Amino acid sequence: MILTGLYPNRTGFLERLDSPNDSEKKNRLPVHIKTFGHVFQEAGYKTAIAGKWHLGDFQTYPDQPTSHGFDEHCLWVQYWDGERPSRYYGPHNWENGKHVVHDKEVFGPDYYADFLIDFMERNKEQPFLAYFPMNLIHGPLINPPGLKELAESKYPEGLGKNELKAGHMVTYMDGIVGRLLVKLEELGIRENTLVIFTGDNGTGGNLVSQLGDFHLRGGKRTMNEAGTRVPFIAHWPEHIPVGKRTQFITLMDVLPTMASMAGITIEHEIDGMDLSHNLYGISGKDRDFFNMAFEGDCYFVRNDRFRLHEDGRFYEVPVSSNETRYGMDVVEDVNQNVNTRAFLQGKLDDYTRIQQTDTSYSVVPFGTNGDNFKNAQGKATSPSK
Repeated sequence: MILTGLYPNRTGFLERLDSPNDSEKKNRLPVHIKTFGHVFQEAGYKTAIAGKWHLGDFQTYPDQPTSHGFDEHCLWVQYWDGERPSRYYGPHNWENGKHVVHDKEVFGPDYYADFLIDFMERNKEQPFLAYFPMNLIHGPLINPPGLKELAESKYPEGLGKNELKAGHMVTYMDGIVGRLLVKLEELGIRENTLVIFTGDNGTGGNLVSQLGDFHLRGGKRTMNEAGTRVPFIAHWPEHIPVGKRTQFITLMDVLPTMASMAGITIEHEIDGMDLSHNLYGISGKDRDFFNMAFEGDCYFVRNDRFRLHEDGRFYEVPVSSNETRYGMDVVEDVNQNVNTRAFLQGKLDDYTRIQQTDTSYSVVPFGTNGDNFKNAQGKATSPSK
């Protein structure tokens, strides 16, 4: 969703692409579906990605992610010859089209940050897009190679062993983000660089976060607030006013929002919205609902106050406190908020009727495209090169 600006129903990817080399499944992101890598590359930007991919196997599809709009790449190899190497110490990487095996003293997250820092140094005189889908703080829980004392200095009392490691990992991740920001300052381009930090899901169910006095168990892989509500931070000095925003933004909106802020026109159909006005703090058309899906058979639609699931569960989402937000109850009175429920049901029905853009990726050999696919209006169009 973040790369394409499309709903999963549109791309056909209703589950994660994390299977090992499987010639029958041919799991990969089809090359005709444009990513924000394509959009910025076609606008003259140099593009790079480092960290995670999870959109196809490199042994089966060695053109990834070059064919998806990225000039340079350094990505953790999730599987190689059926084995799953570590994403942390001694990672196996797919580095600009080559399989590279690193020694155990190499810490993957640092290596990926170094790769992007080098990319920024070499391209500081021209527009660039650096995408860092970070491995931190994914499992397994580990102790990074530094910043332990800093992490421990910020721990609240009563943390369990999982939370102690996760806190160390978060602190180290924060340090890596700091390194990137410092490098932008050193290169003299901080004032002209938009930086976005966000997540793709809530923390794992084996972790309990402390939000003040409120303790929240992680909701990763669940369809509730703890699993689907994440931070979204955007920073661009002298362009984005400091402060919080209450409007919705989804990962699907990142592509059109970034493109708009860079002055790039999107010329193909997407589901995401340009919500840059929210970041600028000015008026504009907001998102009044969004749909969420997980692994094909679980989905919901929600607005700012209510959430309706595919099985009919209808929730009010209180925002008065963390306790009420994350401990919300089903609306029991069937006559309550009838109009809102009908509105959301209509949007949920529309969502289930979305057609996949193309089915040929599952049978087309590596390196080819389907003859055509349908855009958001259902019109046949030529695939993007």
